[in-house]
Amino acid sequence: VEITVALLKNFDFSSDRIVWDVGHQAYPYKILTDRNENFDSLGKSGGIKKFLSRDESSYDHFGAGHASTSISAALGMAIGRDLQQKKHRVIAVIGDGAMTGGLAFEALNHNGSLDKNMLVIYNDNGISIDPNVGAISKLLTRFASSRFYNSFREETLEFADKAPFSERLGLKATLQKLHDSAKSFFSPPSMLFEQLGWRYFGTVDGHNLPDLLDLIDHVKDLDGPIVIHAITQKGKGYAFAEEDSYKYHGVTPFEPVDGKFIKKKSTGNTISFSQVFGDKLGELMERDEKVVVLTAAMLSGTGIVKLQPKYPDRVLDVGIAEGHAVTCSAGLATTGNKPFVAIYSTFLQRALDHIIHDVAIQKLPVRFMLDRAGFVGADGPTHHGLYDLTYLRMIPNMTIMVPRNGAELRGMMELACNYENGPLAIRYPRGNTAELDENKSPQIEFGKAHILRKGQDVALFAVGSMVDTAEDVADVLEAKGFSTAVINARFVKPLDEKVIVRFGGKVKMLVSLEENTIHGGFGSGVLETLSEKGICVPTLQIGVPDRFIAQGSPEEQRQAAELSPEQISTRILERLPVTEQKINKKRTDLQKVSA
Repeated sequence: VEITVALLKNFDFSSDRIVWDVGHQAYPYKILTDRNENFDSLGKSGGIKKFLSRDESSYDHFGAGHASTSISAALGMAIGRDLQQKKHRVIAVIGDGAMTGGLAFEALNHNGSLDKNMLVIYNDNGISIDPNVGAISKLLTRFASSRFYNSFREETLEFADKAPFSERLGLKATLQKLHDSAKSFFSPPSMLFEQLGWRYFGTVDGHNLPDLLDLIDHVKDLDGPIVIHAITQKGKGYAFAEEDSYKYHGVTPFEPVDGKFIKKKSTGNTISFSQVFGDKLGELMERDEKVVVLTAAMLSGTGIVKLQPKYPDRVLDVGIAEGHAVTCSAGLATTGNKPFVAIYSTFLQRALDHIIHDVAIQKLPVRFMLDRAGFVGADGPTHHGLYDLTYLRMIPNMTIMVPRNGAELRGMMELACNYENGPLAIRYPRGNTAELDENKSPQIEFGKAHILRKGQDVALFAVGSMVDTAEDVADVLEAKGFSTAVINARFVKPLDEKVIVRFGGKVKMLVSLEENTIHGGFGSGVLETLSEKGICVPTLQIGVPDRFIAQGSPEEQRQAAELSPEQISTRILERLPVTEQKINKKRTDLQKVSA
């Protein structure tokens, strides 16, 4: 909060530019830039977005949802500003978690050579400072940011430049060494930034508003790349969050007086998919010491945080470094271990080259567990997992499975643990599944679909969350007199081609259903199979249309994408009479030719 106030006091963001990393830390900024009145609509359909968005406010200069992008984007703005010979300031605000991402260091390194004027606020709430060192560091920071020191520094370097050539390099090196030695003694983090070509100021208490105001005022007009290192505390000012910052990170609704979380209405005997994954992985790790799991800063979200105390050497959090997680897993696979990569679908997008280059080409058995597949609700389009079936299906050697429920997830994980013939992905949604009877997980046969209903008129091929929807659609069609088959595909790659050909050759319409972009996903694979096998049957692809679906509840998002049972049933029924006429005409034409 104090960092936000200090920035708004020192800069005019109607002309200056600011880029917030991820966006979680930008809520005070949103409130103070004319969005306070309807802030209770945060994350709701038509309400304030949970992340920065250029189409929400002119004060949001760059959209964000994934980590480590702020410095790169801000540098691009600084380059553009200079090309247009403008004078506005550019600021990036990045947290210590996002600073672990390689993209942040790529941008730091780049501007170390470009020397563009920009300011990075490094909001560090991941460490504590020794009080004595902190006091000396504070004194040094005030001195290093003073106009006297900076003027003296420039004059000293100019003096060195005027020395005889034989003495110039030695004199400048000596002055720089004295400067570096002093800063590294009092402020060790400074050396990392200064070796990359950035002027470093810190550390400063990120909750001390007068100090922040003073420091930013002193450095904002300095030339070149500047870093201010602010130490903050998660949940500062709210006792419950200060005591357990992890618990109050990304919170659901809670009572502010006692800090107790408001329980959601019971959904019956259910369990989250993430918990199913975590529980089953625990079983596999206990049974097989070769099983190792890696995650990119998502221990809790993926359901494996409880496993780390028991298996500290086999449950690895690599930080916000998705590419590293994938390539490290590839290396693990070469040693005979069985790596699982626990990751949100939306974040695996960042590691596509690593999947192709480091895993698939070498046919290494890395097991990708894709949580939050499909619509995710309030986090909106930056976090939907709607593209994994498409970008994974195109990769040779890749196997893709999609469980209908928790029981199938357990069965697929069992298969995955013993699969050694290349990479494999299992994608599953955010949300709950029926409480499990651990003794009744189905036996998953590789590449085989599961026929739930037989029918002669319509065949509904569905994967994952859309299987239950297909059952509901089938009920509607049956009530209208259309015999309807429902097939739980289970596998997107390889597809069960025998079942597709079998139904494609006899029904009046074949429909594919998926909670993935309609382009290149499961439905595309079904159509490709029909084409390759020479099966001519009317088809309908049901999936997410070619547009970004806004925030809201998952139910609202499926409605917006026309994926509700009612909407799908209507589309099929609109097509069926036409389809029947075409089939009858084709039969008549064939009879005439035969005659």
